Amino acid sequence: MDVFTMVIMACVSGEPHCTTSRISEIGFTTAQACEDKIDAITGAMTRDFGKRPEFKGRQVTYDVSCMDRTQLARKFGVTSSDT
Repeated sequence: MDVFTMVIMACVSGEPHCTTSRISEIGFTTAQACEDKIDAITGAMTRDFGKRPEFKGRQVTYDVSCMDRTQLARKFGVTSSDT
């Protein structure tokens, strides 16, 4: 059974660089299980950004993908997953 990895790119308006993160969980055994966690994880990230005074009032946009090992290797060259 393959495990899916969530790849998140979070961009705060006005910042020159976006933040990226890879989250791999044993519970992500289907794309749907991974997608079900998107709101919880991006919500937590938004709250963390909101605690930083320099980000107050700025828009955050997310690009989120749920990929299996084959898709990660094809798209990013990632051959191992974080746990």
